[in-house]
Amino acid sequence: MILMAKDHCYSTIYQTHFTESYDGDLPNYGSMAVFLTRWVGNICAPGFALLMGMSVSIFNSKSLNNIDNQSIRSIIIKRGLVLIILQQLLNLPSLLFKTSNIDNFQVFRGGVLYALGAAMIILALLLSWNKQKLLFLGLFTIVMNYLIANYILIHPSNNTAIHLLFTPGINQWVSVNYPILPWLGIDIIGMSLGGYYIDDKIKFINRSWKVALTLILIFIVLRFLNWGDYNQNVDTSSLINFLAIIKYPPSVTFVVITFSILGGLFWLISKYEKIAVLQPLLVFGKVPLFFYFAHYYLYIIISKFTNHAISLSRMYVLWILGLIVLYPVCKYYGQFKKQQSENSFWRYL
Repeated sequence: MILMAKDHCYSTIYQTHFTESYDGDLPNYGSMAVFLTRWVGNICAPGFALLMGMSVSIFNSKSLNNIDNQSIRSIIIKRGLVLIILQQLLNLPSLLFKTSNIDNFQVFRGGVLYALGAAMIILALLLSWNKQKLLFLGLFTIVMNYLIANYILIHPSNNTAIHLLFTPGINQWVSVNYPILPWLGIDIIGMSLGGYYIDDKIKFINRSWKVALTLILIFIVLRFLNWGDYNQNVDTSSLINFLAIIKYPPSVTFVVITFSILGGLFWLISKYEKIAVLQPLLVFGKVPLFFYFAHYYLYIIISKFTNHAISLSRMYVLWILGLIVLYPVCKYYGQFKKQQSENSFWRYL
């Protein structure tokens, strides 16, 4: 989440946001520092999707003894609908700040909350599937979307359904950068991993670093084979070109390398979660949606008082200052949220 905040600080204050799209060339990042600033943020969206899928499995397993299946599905579907609605509301107050990215305001916006919310609704229909079937379905969905986008939908389209399902795009009705199918695949894999986590937490944690290393090797092989990404000739002599991956929509290599990093982080944090330096992260993690909206608007406001030519180092300083400002606010909201009843709308935020 704090890396996501860095990414949004990067786009609003540093006022540069490179888009690695399936139908275009790689951006000219200019320097390794700028590239890495952008690159490390790649783990955020797949991290949210994986953990959301895992939490659906965990919620389902904990609730089975107290709630019937239909009620569990209803709760998950409602949460998904809330995310989709909040996605549409996210940019409305931005009109007050007259930010350039909403000059052309579409009827429906398909950002990350849309992808997560729509996926959550579909996950509610898969609660009875076992973890092996879910893993296969998730992998199949990711690879199929890659093949469709790379070999069938090779030209930009104005078709609304294509944007919502397969590839990003904008027309008079929608503005989509997170089409549902590739991100749904990641959510389904997360749901499968949740099943393995429930079965044996210790084994799952101990295996996560081995899976991470295996995925790094697979990524390297894919890069040398020049397969798994969109319209890109991999230059193995250029570190930036070798590491640059297509996020919109997520390519196979994007999924492989981000899963690897996330697996390593999962193992590391699980082993050392009690150390003091990690405890403040829990404050942000307990109020994810509130943090999402709060940090987004905070950095937009800060951007109105900064120069377009701000240096990358100063951007990092403002990112940290933003987190410091948000910490007590999120802590207060977390305490407020905890006091609300289980059926309260505030629990959704």
